[in-house]
Amino acid sequence: MKKLYMYLYKRYFVYLFIIFPSFVAVTLLADVIELLRKIKVMVLGDILLYILYQVPEKVYYVLPISTVIALIFLARELINRNEIYAVLTSGISVRSLSVALIFLTGLITFFQIVNVELLMPDAKAKSIDIYKKLKTKKDKNGEEVSFAYNTWVSLEEDLFLYFDFIDFENKRGKNLVLIKFDKNYYPVYRVESKRFEILESSIETFSSRVIVIQNIDKIDVQYVKQYTLPFKIDIDDLKQLVAKRKPVSLTQLYETAKIAQEYGHKYSYYWSKFYSKLASIFAPTVLSIFAVPFVWTRKKNRLFFIFIGIMFYWYLIALISSISATGLIPYQFTLAVDVVFLFVGIFSLLRLRFIEL
Repeated sequence: MKKLYMYLYKRYFVYLFIIFPSFVAVTLLADVIELLRKIKVMVLGDILLYILYQVPEKVYYVLPISTVIALIFLARELINRNEIYAVLTSGISVRSLSVALIFLTGLITFFQIVNVELLMPDAKAKSIDIYKKLKTKKDKNGEEVSFAYNTWVSLEEDLFLYFDFIDFENKRGKNLVLIKFDKNYYPVYRVESKRFEILESSIETFSSRVIVIQNIDKIDVQYVKQYTLPFKIDIDDLKQLVAKRKPVSLTQLYETAKIAQEYGHKYSYYWSKFYSKLASIFAPTVLSIFAVPFVWTRKKNRLFFIFIGIMFYWYLIALISSISATGLIPYQFTLAVDVVFLFVGIFSLLRLRFIEL
């Protein structure tokens, strides 16, 4: 029994490792063609790096459909070669075989989560930087930076500023830290503040701690309700110093949505994207559970139903996410797509008894 399962798993991964890289290559090729059409600076090394950094994102989109197609190919092979009968006579039911294959898709979903949380964020940021470089050195992101968070910036060679949050429109923020160094890069001045406002020629801080270091033996610490920092900051220049963070992972989307909501910025977009990604990140398993009861057949109309269902799945997630971004429906409604497809799949799996010839 164990050897039989190992044989089936091996055949499944053979199909997956043929289908999956092929789809990734096709999507990357389409991306490169579009890139070559837009860029103005031809640097082969940067183009190759761009392709490399695009791989995690393409994996995210291609892996779910590749998982289902691999299931279809495996089932078709077992049926067309009559190997399915050897499986059934060994005591394994079609339902048990389906559950075993679904278990594999759970591992694939785990890889999908790792990809979204650990690989995609850095890769996406680097691909955007390379794209800007290739398109034009003067190209800007095109998106207005209204707020930023958890950021260090260098105001001068010896002056560094950190903030938990900054509202560029209202010129205020939370949890500021300013550090000044001497010519030997020893800290000589540090200000920590709960709130701050950027004025025309200074920074006004509130509930602050001011630390002046003359030497290792003489450190002056003061706690003041209001303190003025004699440093002029141009908001437009600061926006250029602060890179626009594009949240990609679930963690980044959640953090951005919470911060935007807490400080009164437009947060609907981030919450809708968070729940959209939360729903779709489980797509390899959800779509496999939906599809596997219908793959054990020779009837092509059943396979057509699977592909229509997959297209409908992605369309529904995108549609509900877009509507929830407007505030008309709760963001959590996007998860209902997974629930519906899981219900259809589990219900069909429980009724699965025979191979349809």
